[in-house]
Amino acid sequence: MKATTSRQLAAQALIEISSGARANDALAAALTEQGTDLTVRDRAFVTELVQGTTRMRRAVDYALEPYVDGKLDPDVRSALRMGAHQILHLRTPPHAAVNDTVAVAPRRARGLVNAVLRKVATSDREWPNEATQFSYPDWIWNLFVDTWGEDGRLALIAMNSPEQPDPRSDGYVQGQASQWVGEAIDAASESGGVIVDLCAAPGGKTTALGSHWSKVWANEIDPSRARLLQQLVHRYRPGTNVVVGDGTQAPFLDGSADAVLVDAPCSGLGALGRRSDARWRISEQAITRLIEVQGALLDEAFRLLRPHGVLTYSVCTVTQEETVDVPRAFETRQQHAASIEVPELRWRRHHKGGVVLPHDYGTDGMAVFQWRRLL
Repeated sequence: MKATTSRQLAAQALIEISSGARANDALAAALTEQGTDLTVRDRAFVTELVQGTTRMRRAVDYALEPYVDGKLDPDVRSALRMGAHQILHLRTPPHAAVNDTVAVAPRRARGLVNAVLRKVATSDREWPNEATQFSYPDWIWNLFVDTWGEDGRLALIAMNSPEQPDPRSDGYVQGQASQWVGEAIDAASESGGVIVDLCAAPGGKTTALGSHWSKVWANEIDPSRARLLQQLVHRYRPGTNVVVGDGTQAPFLDGSADAVLVDAPCSGLGALGRRSDARWRISEQAITRLIEVQGALLDEAFRLLRPHGVLTYSVCTVTQEETVDVPRAFETRQQHAASIEVPELRWRRHHKGGVVLPHDYGTDGMAVFQWRRLL
Protein backbone atom coordinates (compact mmCIF):
# COMPACT_ATOMS: atom_id res chain seq x y z
CA MET A 1 0.00 0.00 0.00
CA LYS A 2 1.45 3.34 -1.07
CA ALA A 3 2.24 5.71 1.79
CA THR A 4 0.29 8.96 2.06
CA THR A 5 2.41 11.98 1.18
CA SER A 6 2.59 15.17 3.22
CA ARG A 7 0.56 17.12 0.69
CA GLN A 8 -2.07 14.39 0.39
CA LEU A 9 -2.47 14.38 4.15
CA ALA A 10 -2.73 18.17 4.28
CA ALA A 11 -5.24 18.25 1.43
CA GLN A 12 -7.46 15.72 3.21
CA ALA A 13 -7.37 17.74 6.43
CA LEU A 14 -8.25 20.93 4.55
CA ILE A 15 -11.28 19.23 3.03
CA GLU A 16 -12.43 18.30 6.54
CA ILE A 17 -11.96 21.90 7.69
CA SER A 18 -13.93 23.24 4.72
CA SER A 19 -16.76 20.93 5.82
CA GLY A 20 -16.84 22.44 9.30
CA ALA A 21 -14.18 20.55 11.29
CA ARG A 22 -11.94 22.57 13.58
CA ALA A 23 -8.45 22.99 12.20
CA ASN A 24 -6.62 21.66 15.27
CA ASP A 25 -8.88 18.60 15.43
CA ALA A 26 -8.61 17.81 11.71
CA LEU A 27 -4.84 18.18 11.77
CA ALA A 28 -4.42 16.06 14.91
CA ALA A 29 -6.61 13.31 13.45
CA ALA A 30 -4.71 13.30 10.17
CA LEU A 31 -1.32 13.07 11.86
CA THR A 32 -2.50 10.42 14.30
CA GLU A 33 -4.35 8.20 11.84
CA GLN A 34 -2.23 8.46 8.70
CA GLY A 35 0.87 10.48 9.48
CA THR A 36 2.62 8.18 11.92
CA ASP A 37 5.29 7.21 9.37
CA LEU A 38 6.17 10.79 8.50
CA THR A 39 9.44 12.32 9.64
CA VAL A 40 9.43 15.18 12.13
CA ARG A 41 10.18 17.56 9.27
CA ASP A 42 7.29 16.22 7.17
CA ARG A 43 4.87 16.46 10.09
CA ALA A 44 5.89 20.09 10.54
CA PHE A 45 5.30 20.67 6.82
CA VAL A 46 1.81 19.15 7.04
CA THR A 47 1.10 21.40 10.01
CA GLU A 48 2.17 24.51 8.13
CA LEU A 49 0.17 23.57 5.03
CA VAL A 50 -3.00 22.99 7.05
CA GLN A 51 -2.73 25.79 9.59
CA GLY A 52 -1.14 28.29 7.22
CA THR A 53 -3.65 27.72 4.43
CA THR A 54 -6.51 28.04 6.92
CA ARG A 55 -5.03 31.15 8.54
CA MET A 56 -4.34 32.92 5.22
CA ARG A 57 -7.63 31.92 3.59
CA ARG A 58 -8.82 35.43 2.74
CA ALA A 59 -5.56 36.42 1.03
CA VAL A 60 -5.41 33.10 -0.82
CA ASP A 61 -9.01 33.34 -2.03
CA TYR A 62 -8.42 36.90 -3.24
CA ALA A 63 -5.45 35.73 -5.30
CA LEU A 64 -7.43 32.83 -6.77
CA GLU A 65 -10.65 34.71 -7.47
CA PRO A 66 -9.78 36.26 -10.90
CA TYR A 67 -9.00 32.84 -12.36
CA VAL A 68 -11.87 30.76 -10.98
CA ASP A 69 -15.33 30.76 -12.53
CA GLY A 70 -18.28 29.27 -10.73
CA LYS A 71 -18.52 27.20 -7.57
CA LEU A 72 -15.74 24.73 -6.85
CA ASP A 73 -16.07 21.38 -5.14
CA PRO A 74 -14.49 21.36 -1.65
CA ASP A 75 -11.65 19.03 -2.67
CA VAL A 76 -10.72 21.21 -5.65
CA ARG A 77 -10.86 24.46 -3.67
CA SER A 78 -8.77 22.94 -0.88
CA ALA A 79 -6.07 21.92 -3.35
CA LEU A 80 -6.05 25.37 -4.95
CA ARG A 81 -5.82 27.10 -1.59
CA MET A 82 -2.96 24.88 -0.49
CA GLY A 83 -1.02 25.52 -3.68
CA ALA A 84 -1.63 29.26 -3.61
CA HIS A 85 -0.53 29.46 0.03
CA GLN A 86 2.78 27.86 -0.88
CA ILE A 87 3.30 30.34 -3.72
CA LEU A 88 2.19 33.46 -1.82
CA HIS A 89 3.47 32.86 1.70
CA LEU A 90 5.93 29.95 1.85
CA ARG A 91 8.01 31.16 -1.09
CA THR A 92 7.97 27.67 -2.55
CA PRO A 93 9.40 27.77 -6.12
CA PRO A 94 6.35 28.13 -8.36
CA HIS A 95 7.08 25.09 -10.50
CA ALA A 96 7.37 22.92 -7.39
CA ALA A 97 4.23 24.32 -5.76
CA VAL A 98 2.23 23.86 -8.96
CA ASN A 99 3.48 20.39 -9.87
CA ASP A 100 3.23 18.97 -6.36
CA THR A 101 -0.26 20.37 -5.84
CA VAL A 102 -1.48 19.04 -9.19
CA ALA A 103 -0.21 15.61 -8.16
CA VAL A 104 -2.56 15.51 -5.13
CA ALA A 105 -5.52 17.32 -6.75
CA PRO A 106 -8.59 15.33 -7.81
CA ARG A 107 -7.85 13.75 -11.19
CA ARG A 108 -10.91 15.38 -12.80
CA ALA A 109 -9.60 18.86 -11.91
CA ARG A 110 -5.85 18.62 -12.44
CA GLY A 111 -5.92 20.68 -15.61
CA LEU A 112 -7.84 23.45 -13.84
CA VAL A 113 -5.54 23.40 -10.80
CA ASN A 114 -2.46 23.55 -13.03
CA ALA A 115 -3.78 26.50 -15.05
CA VAL A 116 -5.03 28.52 -12.10
CA LEU A 117 -1.90 28.12 -9.98
CA ARG A 118 0.36 29.04 -12.88
CA LYS A 119 -1.60 32.28 -13.28
CA VAL A 120 -1.37 33.00 -9.54
CA ALA A 121 2.39 32.43 -9.69
CA THR A 122 2.96 34.82 -12.58
CA SER A 123 0.45 37.58 -11.84
CA ASP A 124 1.13 40.96 -10.31
CA ARG A 125 -1.51 41.80 -7.75
CA GLU A 126 -2.43 44.79 -5.65
CA TRP A 127 -4.16 44.11 -2.36
CA PRO A 128 -7.37 46.09 -1.85
CA ASN A 129 -6.57 46.61 1.84
CA GLU A 130 -4.37 45.22 4.59
CA ALA A 131 -7.16 43.13 6.10
CA THR A 132 -7.21 41.12 2.85
CA GLN A 133 -3.42 41.05 2.49
CA PHE A 134 -2.88 39.76 6.03
CA SER A 135 -6.05 37.64 5.94
CA TYR A 136 -8.40 38.89 8.65
CA PRO A 137 -12.12 39.69 8.69
CA ASP A 138 -12.59 43.44 8.40
CA TRP A 139 -14.13 43.71 11.86
CA ILE A 140 -11.12 42.14 13.59
CA TRP A 141 -8.65 44.27 11.64
CA ASN A 142 -10.60 47.45 12.40
CA LEU A 143 -11.07 46.54 16.07
CA PHE A 144 -7.33 46.09 16.64
CA VAL A 145 -6.32 49.22 14.74
CA ASP A 146 -9.04 51.35 16.34
CA THR A 147 -8.08 50.10 19.83
CA TRP A 148 -4.28 50.01 19.55
CA GLY A 149 -3.32 52.06 16.48
CA GLU A 150 -0.05 50.92 14.90
CA ASP A 151 0.46 48.45 17.74
CA GLY A 152 -2.80 46.79 16.73
CA ARG A 153 -1.62 46.45 13.15
CA LEU A 154 1.70 44.97 14.25
CA ALA A 155 -0.08 42.59 16.63
CA LEU A 156 -2.23 41.21 13.82
CA ILE A 157 0.72 40.75 11.49
CA ALA A 158 2.63 38.99 14.28
CA MET A 159 -0.20 36.49 14.78
CA ASN A 160 0.34 35.17 11.25
CA SER A 161 3.54 33.61 12.64
CA PRO A 162 2.43 31.53 15.64
CA GLU A 163 4.54 31.19 18.76
CA GLN A 164 6.75 28.10 19.01
CA PRO A 165 6.86 27.68 22.80
CA ASP A 166 9.63 25.80 24.55
CA PRO A 167 8.69 23.10 27.07
CA ARG A 168 8.62 24.08 30.75
CA SER A 169 11.15 22.50 33.08
CA ASP A 170 8.65 19.66 33.71
CA GLY A 171 8.24 19.00 29.98
CA TYR A 172 4.78 20.53 29.54
CA VAL A 173 4.57 22.77 26.46
CA GLN A 174 2.96 26.10 27.36
CA GLY A 175 3.06 29.54 25.81
CA GLN A 176 5.28 32.11 27.49
CA ALA A 177 2.51 34.61 28.19
CA SER A 178 0.49 31.94 29.98
CA GLN A 179 3.53 31.08 32.09
CA TRP A 180 3.91 34.75 33.00
CA VAL A 181 0.34 34.75 34.36
CA GLY A 182 1.33 31.91 36.68
CA GLU A 183 4.38 33.84 37.83
CA ALA A 184 2.20 36.87 38.62
CA ILE A 185 -0.12 34.69 40.74
CA ASP A 186 2.79 33.24 42.71
CA ALA A 187 4.40 36.65 43.19
CA ALA A 188 1.20 38.20 44.58
CA SER A 189 0.52 35.27 46.92
CA GLU A 190 3.88 34.35 48.42
CA SER A 191 2.34 32.79 51.53
CA GLY A 192 0.47 30.20 49.44
CA GLY A 193 -2.40 28.29 51.02
CA VAL A 194 -5.51 27.15 49.15
CA ILE A 195 -5.98 28.23 45.52
CA VAL A 196 -8.96 27.64 43.25
CA ASP A 197 -8.71 27.72 39.46
CA LEU A 198 -12.31 28.34 38.42
CA CYS A 199 -11.90 27.62 34.67
CA ALA A 200 -9.04 25.17 34.78
CA ALA A 201 -9.08 23.12 31.56
CA PRO A 202 -6.90 22.35 29.74
CA GLY A 203 -4.73 22.77 32.86
CA GLY A 204 -1.62 24.65 31.76
CA LYS A 205 -1.94 27.43 34.32
CA THR A 206 -3.04 25.04 37.07
CA THR A 207 0.04 22.87 36.67
CA ALA A 208 2.36 25.89 36.42
CA LEU A 209 1.54 27.19 39.92
CA GLY A 210 4.37 27.26 42.44
CA SER A 211 5.04 24.57 45.02
CA HIS A 212 4.05 26.81 47.97
CA TRP A 213 0.33 26.13 47.43
CA SER A 214 -0.82 23.61 50.03
CA LYS A 215 -4.01 22.68 48.17
CA VAL A 216 -5.04 23.26 44.56
CA TRP A 217 -8.63 22.96 43.35
CA ALA A 218 -9.17 22.81 39.58
CA ASN A 219 -12.78 23.48 38.56
CA GLU A 220 -14.09 22.78 35.06
CA ILE A 221 -17.67 23.01 33.83
CA ASP A 222 -17.40 20.48 30.99
CA PRO A 223 -17.18 16.83 32.13
CA SER A 224 -15.20 15.64 29.09
CA ARG A 225 -12.67 18.43 29.48
CA ALA A 226 -12.52 17.68 33.20
CA ARG A 227 -11.51 14.09 32.43
CA LEU A 228 -8.65 15.32 30.25
CA LEU A 229 -7.74 17.82 32.96
CA GLN A 230 -7.57 15.00 35.48
CA GLN A 231 -5.12 13.12 33.29
CA LEU A 232 -2.95 16.22 32.89
CA VAL A 233 -2.76 17.13 36.57
CA HIS A 234 -2.06 13.50 37.48
CA ARG A 235 1.04 13.74 35.32
CA TYR A 236 2.20 17.29 36.01
CA ARG A 237 0.75 18.20 39.42
CA PRO A 238 -0.32 15.13 41.42
CA GLY A 239 -2.60 15.89 44.34
CA THR A 240 -4.62 18.53 42.50
CA ASN A 241 -8.34 18.19 43.21
CA VAL A 242 -10.42 18.28 40.01
CA VAL A 243 -14.06 19.35 40.38
CA VAL A 244 -16.81 19.48 37.77
CA GLY A 245 -18.91 22.58 38.30
CA ASP A 246 -20.15 25.87 36.89
CA GLY A 247 -17.62 28.54 37.78
CA THR A 248 -20.39 31.13 38.13
CA GLN A 249 -21.97 28.95 40.85
CA ALA A 250 -18.85 27.34 42.25
CA PRO A 251 -19.13 24.40 44.69
CA PHE A 252 -16.95 26.10 47.34
CA LEU A 253 -17.75 27.88 50.60
CA ASP A 254 -17.57 31.62 51.13
CA GLY A 255 -14.06 32.71 52.11
CA SER A 256 -12.57 29.25 51.59
CA ALA A 257 -9.65 30.24 49.33
CA ASP A 258 -6.46 32.24 49.74
CA ALA A 259 -6.32 32.84 46.02
CA VAL A 260 -8.59 32.35 43.01
CA LEU A 261 -7.66 32.32 39.33
CA VAL A 262 -10.26 33.24 36.72
CA ASP A 263 -8.67 32.34 33.40
CA ALA A 264 -11.91 33.28 31.78
CA PRO A 265 -13.50 32.09 28.54
CA CYS A 266 -12.90 34.95 26.11
CA SER A 267 -12.89 35.89 22.45
CA GLY A 268 -9.37 34.50 22.10
CA LEU A 269 -8.40 37.34 19.79
CA GLY A 270 -4.90 37.39 21.25
CA ALA A 271 -4.35 33.73 20.35
CA LEU A 272 -5.24 33.80 16.65
CA GLY A 273 -1.76 32.63 15.72
CA ARG A 274 -2.13 29.17 17.23
CA ARG A 275 -5.84 28.89 16.45
CA SER A 276 -5.77 29.24 12.70
CA ASP A 277 -9.52 29.02 12.11
CA ALA A 278 -10.59 31.12 15.10
CA ARG A 279 -10.55 34.36 13.12
CA TRP A 280 -13.20 32.88 10.83
CA ARG A 281 -15.32 31.41 13.65
CA ILE A 282 -15.56 34.14 16.28
CA SER A 283 -18.20 36.82 15.79
CA GLU A 284 -18.20 40.39 17.02
CA GLN A 285 -21.50 39.72 18.79
CA ALA A 286 -19.94 36.91 20.85
CA ILE A 287 -17.89 39.43 22.85
CA THR A 288 -21.07 40.85 24.43
CA ARG A 289 -22.07 37.39 25.64
CA LEU A 290 -18.58 36.63 26.91
CA ILE A 291 -18.21 39.78 29.02
CA GLU A 292 -21.36 38.82 30.95
CA VAL A 293 -19.80 35.44 31.79
CA GLN A 294 -16.48 37.05 32.71
CA GLY A 295 -18.17 39.46 35.12
CA ALA A 296 -20.17 36.66 36.75
CA LEU A 297 -17.01 34.57 37.20
CA LEU A 298 -15.18 37.46 38.87
CA ASP A 299 -18.02 38.07 41.31
CA GLU A 300 -18.16 34.38 42.21
CA ALA A 301 -14.38 34.23 42.62
CA PHE A 302 -14.50 37.19 45.00
CA ARG A 303 -17.07 35.36 47.13
CA LEU A 304 -14.61 32.51 47.62
CA LEU A 305 -11.76 34.74 48.82
CA ARG A 306 -10.73 35.14 52.43
CA PRO A 307 -9.75 38.63 53.61
CA HIS A 308 -6.37 39.53 52.09
CA GLY A 309 -6.79 36.79 49.47
CA VAL A 310 -5.71 37.45 45.89
CA LEU A 311 -7.92 37.29 42.81
CA THR A 312 -6.31 36.99 39.36
CA TYR A 313 -8.21 37.55 36.10
CA SER A 314 -6.57 36.61 32.81
CA VAL A 315 -7.76 36.45 29.20
CA CYS A 316 -5.93 35.65 25.96
CA THR A 317 -7.43 38.65 24.22
CA VAL A 318 -6.76 42.38 24.04
CA THR A 319 -10.19 43.90 23.38
CA GLN A 320 -11.24 47.00 25.31
CA GLU A 321 -14.41 45.29 26.49
CA GLU A 322 -12.71 42.21 27.98
CA THR A 323 -9.53 43.81 29.33
CA VAL A 324 -10.70 47.20 30.61
CA ASP A 325 -14.49 47.30 30.83
CA VAL A 326 -14.89 43.98 32.68
CA PRO A 327 -12.29 44.77 35.40
CA ARG A 328 -13.61 48.32 35.76
CA ALA A 329 -17.20 47.11 36.22
CA PHE A 330 -16.01 44.52 38.74
CA GLU A 331 -14.25 47.20 40.80
CA THR A 332 -17.44 49.26 40.79
CA ARG A 333 -19.45 46.32 42.13
CA GLN A 334 -16.86 45.11 44.66
CA GLN A 335 -15.79 48.02 46.83
CA HIS A 336 -13.48 45.83 48.93
CA ALA A 337 -11.30 44.79 45.99
CA ALA A 338 -7.97 46.63 45.97
CA SER A 339 -6.04 46.51 42.72
CA ILE A 340 -2.55 44.96 42.81
CA GLU A 341 0.07 46.35 40.48
CA VAL A 342 1.28 43.79 37.95
CA PRO A 343 5.11 43.71 37.64
CA GLU A 344 6.24 45.86 34.71
CA LEU A 345 8.69 43.20 33.58
CA ARG A 346 7.16 42.00 30.28
CA TRP A 347 3.73 43.52 30.97
CA ARG A 348 2.60 46.83 29.47
CA ARG A 349 0.56 48.97 31.85
CA HIS A 350 -3.10 48.57 30.89
CA HIS A 351 -5.84 50.21 32.98
CA LYS A 352 -4.82 48.84 36.43
CA GLY A 353 -3.42 45.60 35.06
CA GLY A 354 -1.02 44.48 32.40
CA VAL A 355 -1.12 43.36 28.79
CA VAL A 356 1.26 41.66 26.39
CA LEU A 357 0.65 42.23 22.70
CA PRO A 358 1.62 39.46 20.24
CA HIS A 359 4.44 41.43 18.63
CA ASP A 360 6.04 42.37 21.97
CA TYR A 361 7.70 38.98 22.45
CA GLY A 362 6.20 36.75 19.75
CA THR A 363 3.67 35.23 22.18
CA ASP A 364 -0.10 35.15 22.48
CA GLY A 365 -1.73 38.42 23.37
CA MET A 366 -2.62 38.24 27.07
CA ALA A 367 -4.08 40.49 29.75
CA VAL A 368 -3.87 40.03 33.52
CA PHE A 369 -5.48 41.89 36.43
CA GLN A 370 -5.15 41.23 40.16
CA TRP A 371 -6.94 42.37 43.31
CA ARG A 372 -6.58 41.76 47.03
CA ARG A 373 -9.72 41.39 49.14
CA LEU A 374 -9.66 43.95 51.96
CA LEU A 375 -12.57 42.62 54.08
